[in-house]
Amino acid sequence: MKAAVLWTGGKDSALAFQVSLNLHDIRRLVCFVPADNRQFLAHPTELMALQARKIGTPIEFVPISEPYPLSYRQQIEAIRDTGIEVLITGDISTVGGMPNWIDEVAEGLVEVHKPLWELDRHAILDMLISNKFKVVCSLAYKKHFQQTIVGRYLDAERISELKQLPIDACGEQGEYHTWVLDAPFFKAPVQLKGTRIIETAEYCHLTYKQAI
Repeated sequence: MKAAVLWTGGKDSALAFQVSLNLHDIRRLVCFVPADNRQFLAHPTELMALQARKIGTPIEFVPISEPYPLSYRQQIEAIRDTGIEVLITGDISTVGGMPNWIDEVAEGLVEVHKPLWELDRHAILDMLISNKFKVVCSLAYKKHFQQTIVGRYLDAERISELKQLPIDACGEQGEYHTWVLDAPFFKAPVQLKGTRIIETAEYCHLTYKQAI
């Protein structure tokens, strides 16, 4: 079936892409973005566009505005009308106990494939190692970490540390965010030049001068 991956540039959407490659005909990446062009520090659109080029799959940035449920449904209907039958998402679990948003807004329009849904968190993190993903932490909230993991790679040592913390080890509740710099389906890795960590009262986040 013709599919689009809901892309954030982070580890979960990339893992969902990886495990869905032999299940669906992935035609493009889709990223829902605020209609006012606000940028998310953890997931800059510039970097996502570069990731798409490295993968060799087109990406579409889809604007969303209030009222959000209606806006999502209208945009998903437009995506369906281009021939997409399945939306693949890296969602792992409910966030804050709320129902899964994509299931709700896509109901009756397209199928939703959630290959990571309710999998063991440690097993998901181990997939990053076994599949040789290169992942860097892009943002982390201070309340969850004695020392920030921003700018550090999710290698075996870091993943072992995450497994010991009293948080969702995959950061599904927003504890931390990531950028994927390389994966088996990338044709070439993303390289970051001039990286710097910015600290605020609540969190730290990663910036860079150039991504190639």
